Amino acid sequence: MTRKFVLVLWALVVMAAFLTGCKEEVPETPLDKFITRAAVLEGQALNDTLHVLARGEAPFNAFANYLLGNRFYAMASDSARAVGWGDATVNTWLDSADVYFSAAVAQDSTFLEPMVNLGSLWDDRAEQMGSRQERDARLANAKRYYLLALDVDPTDEKARCNLGSLYLRQRRVKDAMNEFKTVLEYNEHSSLAHYNLAIMFAEEKIYREAIAEWELASKYDPDGDIGQRSRDNVKIVQDLMNAPAAGAVK
Repeated sequence: MTRKFVLVLWALVVMAAFLTGCKEEVPETPLDKFITRAAVLEGQALNDTLHVLARGEAPFNAFANYLLGNRFYAMASDSARAVGWGDATVNTWLDSADVYFSAAVAQDSTFLEPMVNLGSLWDDRAEQMGSRQERDARLANAKRYYLLALDVDPTDEKARCNLGSLYLRQRRVKDAMNEFKTVLEYNEHSSLAHYNLAIMFAEEKIYREAIAEWELASKYDPDGDIGQRSRDNVKIVQDLMNAPAAGAVK
């Protein structure tokens, strides 16, 4: 029996257990269930199972391609913190993530998560070296995927906040604010929208409004990363406002 056949056979055995899953706690969505069951696997078993499922039937093929894309995107993001988005290895991992996310969307045209991640991926690629025209083209790709996700679900928080952040980087402040405010119309407790509004106000040097929004972000995400970053930013801005040179703080 060849090694390749053994690996495929092992993946099929694991896949059978994977699909029947654990029954202790029922996650809310089919994707949540898939991710929960995938969490019991690791290493080669997880890799083999996801690749088998990615070539299989819906909806598991789209879910598997999405998780495979996430793995490569995570590797790219982790490395980019040290070497930047323009690194050749980082770019190769982004290419792989793009392939898997695109496959997931092709298999399920209503699958929001890979659409949003494709937008984020092209957002990150806009940080790579290139001409202004090339960077604008990357941002246009990011915007296209965010809008595609919002066509499926106009209430999607991450897609709309990411689109707002993209507008903010383009100095389209009014458009950015409209996106963040729209998120809050759907969910007034969105820590992500309040956090992004704070960033917008801080960049415009409207510090008191920025602090107020970060305080709301911290209130609605007291134990999470957004809450912690909000509290850190409040301290930084308060120190800035109290500095002697802070003169014309709004």
